[in-house]
Amino acid sequence: MDYEIILPLKVRTLTIAKAYKYIEAIQSYPGDWSLVVVTGNVEKLKKARFLEGITPLPTTYGALCFPELYLNDELLVAMLKEKLDEEEVVGIIKAINRGERIHRLIPRSLLREVEQRMTDLIAGADFEVFIPLEEITKELDEIVKRINLIEYFELFKTSAFPVEPELVEEILDRAYHVGEYLSGLEKIFDEAKEEELDILRVEGFIKSDMKLKELEETLQSLVDQVPAKRVTLMFTRVIL
Repeated sequence: MDYEIILPLKVRTLTIAKAYKYIEAIQSYPGDWSLVVVTGNVEKLKKARFLEGITPLPTTYGALCFPELYLNDELLVAMLKEKLDEEEVVGIIKAINRGERIHRLIPRSLLREVEQRMTDLIAGADFEVFIPLEEITKELDEIVKRINLIEYFELFKTSAFPVEPELVEEILDRAYHVGEYLSGLEKIFDEAKEEELDILRVEGFIKSDMKLKELEETLQSLVDQVPAKRVTLMFTRVIL
């Protein structure tokens, strides 16, 4: 298979829930990437009190990220009730449902316990895929509609810094831990030449028991039908 998340096979064969700690380790990395991606309602930038940026997972065709994780409310409530009074728990759940980040709501003393039990708490996740294109095709709308899991897509043009996937794989093979891997990627992407690219962004939702390999297979069916450019991208994805 040609579309791959450039991570060790043992990670790619895990479910989204079990791969959480690896995903979080990458997405929380404060990378010094040359490209910043903001899409959607840019007006929110003016109103936002906090701007959160995540580092995506490198893939053989662009990049992939999970901008939102959804927790099992019942399990979370049961866990919080062990430590907090009911009024606090209700307030936290309402805030989470409004879209506020869980790490800003739960007392610091409880965060570690929540993290340790995250595999059981995760119900699903939004995914977002960025695929560089060789050209724009008129049939894109119909192609995307045929792909399972994809709920929305958009096209945008940007000045990016693409790198050959083989170079990224070499860094992965030499790295002993996530930090070393991402630090190595920063160096090669810092040396990459700037190039104007058309980017296909698709998004959807997956349940927690889906494996990363299964998501790769779905995205492979998309890559097979569009003029995808086989380069890896890394950037800061601003979450509005």
